[in-house]
Amino acid sequence: MVLNRLTFCWLAVVTIFLSDVSYSSVGRFRDVFNANMLLKSWRRKAEEQRVRLFDRLPQNIESKYTTPQVIANRGYTSETHHVTTDDGYILEIHRIPPKGTAKKVVFLQHGVLQSSGTWLVNPSSRSLAILLAEQSYDVWLGNFRGNKYSRKHATLNPNSDEYWKFSWDQIGNYDIPSVINYILKTTGQSKLSYVGHSLGCGVFFIAMIKHPDLNAKIELMIALSPLSSFANFNAIFRALTPFTDPIENFLRLLRTRVFLDSEVAGDRLFDIACEQTYSQARFCREVFILVCGPNRKNLDPALIPLMNANFMTGTSVAVIAQFAQNYNAGETFQAYDYGTEGNLQKYGSTKPFEYDLTKITAPIYVFSGAVDRIVTAKDVDWLLTKLRNLKGSTRFNEYNHLDFIWGTDVKERLYDKVLDLLSSS
Repeated sequence: MVLNRLTFCWLAVVTIFLSDVSYSSVGRFRDVFNANMLLKSWRRKAEEQRVRLFDRLPQNIESKYTTPQVIANRGYTSETHHVTTDDGYILEIHRIPPKGTAKKVVFLQHGVLQSSGTWLVNPSSRSLAILLAEQSYDVWLGNFRGNKYSRKHATLNPNSDEYWKFSWDQIGNYDIPSVINYILKTTGQSKLSYVGHSLGCGVFFIAMIKHPDLNAKIELMIALSPLSSFANFNAIFRALTPFTDPIENFLRLLRTRVFLDSEVAGDRLFDIACEQTYSQARFCREVFILVCGPNRKNLDPALIPLMNANFMTGTSVAVIAQFAQNYNAGETFQAYDYGTEGNLQKYGSTKPFEYDLTKITAPIYVFSGAVDRIVTAKDVDWLLTKLRNLKGSTRFNEYNHLDFIWGTDVKERLYDKVLDLLSSS
């Protein structure tokens, strides 16, 4: 009995001791585990804070400004003018008047889906509009009908289908002549120099062909990545070009009037997807590169908010469709294709009207990019064979479609040459 009691006491002591050891081990393990989890949580929060602190894209207030506000923010005076075309569209154009006596008048015309602010995306040190103003040129910035600045009409409501029935042809036949004549009348000059980018060149060609008298009013035309033939278009959207007619008909069925207008929903989408962090901005830069051509190092991701603010500013479905039509047509520069019956009524032929580029007599200097996927080197080569008053041509091996307006090296590589050409013309 005593043995049993003694044995029980020893067993109890051993059990208590082992229980204490087991408890202490589990407790220590739990404390270490909790400490590790807490440390990981702190590290994660620190990394998130670092990303927020160092990856955060700086907010550029100019991305919320209008073109006149940007000009004022850069320290220059601006004027807003309104030009009514012969078919009733009211265009808003912006002017940076010269400081003192003007050297010459220069008109800058943006490309498709952009606005006058396109020329002010880059900092003043490499913005063509500001560089010209700094040298006392009388600078005028155009806006195509239908974009956010030029969405008015003498009689038509911009919410009506009728307002949006325009293509390259109407912009070239009405907008460009009206603006050129207005600027010359306002300034009292007999000639001006014209700098266009992409479609801003294509509509100039149309204007010179449809209005031969305008050629004598052009001191020099400088063509940056000039649109004409679209046969070798090489961007990702090329796969959609065979389906132009059904897509256009479908959009008409949906009563889609304005195409790619960021003011509908795009501004908020761009803000969320592209403009919060450098990582997002670099991703959106890759999208631009995919469409327009390589050379990513020449686009500053910090400028993405300003690029987006002046991109997708709206145009008609027909303007976009005409790109695909010209791609499908091969090496030509043709008017809008209304279909067999529509062409017969419009042109007296089953085929669309082809613009004869050899009729342009205005002096032209062409700049193009070897890796441009929108206006390819092959299409520019075709254009060069048609121009009868070509003053010269320069091709940049690394330039894509956007480098001409937003490139980080554009001042040294391109605009210095442009300024030399303008001063010597």
